[in-house]
Formats: sequence, C-alpha cells, structure tokens
Amino acid sequence: FTELEAELEAELEARRTQFAYYRKQLVNKSQAGNRMILGDIESKGVVKLGRGKVISKIDLANTPGNYPVYSSSGSGIGEFGRYGLYMFDDERITWSVDGGGRFFYRPPHRFSVTNVSGWMTVDSSILRVKYLYYVLTVQWEMQSFDYTRKAHPSVIRNIYEIAIPSLEEQDEVVAKLDSF
Repeated sequence: FTELEAELEAELEARRTQFAYYRKQLVNKSQAGNRMILGDIESKGVVKLGRGKVISKIDLANTPGNYPVYSSSGSGIGEFGRYGLYMFDDERITWSVDGGGRFFYRPPHRFSVTNVSGWMTVDSSILRVKYLYYVLTVQWEMQSFDYTRKAHPSVIRNIYEIAIPSLEEQDEVVAKLDSF
C-alpha cells in the first residue's frame, strides 16, 4: 500500500507540473497584446478589488452555519471554517493577502472572506473571471510575498499586467485548461 501510494503521489505531482507548464504556455500566448496594469483595468470598471471582513473563530462558533469562510492560505482551498452568514453569492477571484498572495477561483456559491483575503469581481462581458484567474496565477508564480510584502489590493493593482484578448480567445483558453 505504501509503495502504491508513493507511486500515485509521484504521478499526481508530475501531472501538476505538466498542467502548470501547459497553463503558462497557453496564458502567455494569449497575453501577447497590449497589457494594462490591474489598477488601470479597475479604473475602467472592468474589475473591482476589495478586502474581506474580520471573522473570528468566536464569530464562527456564535453563528454556526454551512457557508464556507475563506481566509489567508497558501495551500488547499483556503477554507477557514463554516458560518451562518455569507458576504457573496457570485463568481469571484479571491486571494490570500497574508498567505503569499495565491489566487483562488470561486465559482458562484454563498461564501465569505476574512480581512486577510482579497476579493475581485469582473465584468464578464469584457473579461472572463476564470480566464483572469489563470492569467493572475501564471504571473503570481513569478512573485514573492512575505511578511513585509503582502498582497494587499493596493500592491497587486500595480504589479499585475493583463492583456484582454477577445472573449472567444479567453473562452478557448479556459476550455482547454479546464479539460486538462
């Protein structure tokens, strides 16, 4: 059993590496156009960035429920706990402000994010949420955040640059990566 588990873990890691390479190739090819910094895209109303709110373990205990609360995390899906209230019920990108700036794609569902997480909405008639998630993830892999350089919205607005290809090209990239 231990030998089989080791083989499966090795295979899974190889597939993750392969996917990361494939994602980088597809995204970079689609980003060949004129790039704008995320802050400029936000000023045009295409994206909106914000921070979560303080939700403590005591809050979770006092308001039990089934809605996930996402927080600062560099691994897993970033879930902090379950809560009886929710902040959002739509498709968004979240990221960990304190946990290294890693991005998470959140499909539509009821959820909250804590104050050590950021959130981003996207005008999907111009830019697909999941496409932007893939673009930001590829660029994030070349960034370094730590206890002195955190991924606050004010920071990421100025370091990520995005080209906005046609919706058809965005959809094609997402479909290929999702099928992988």
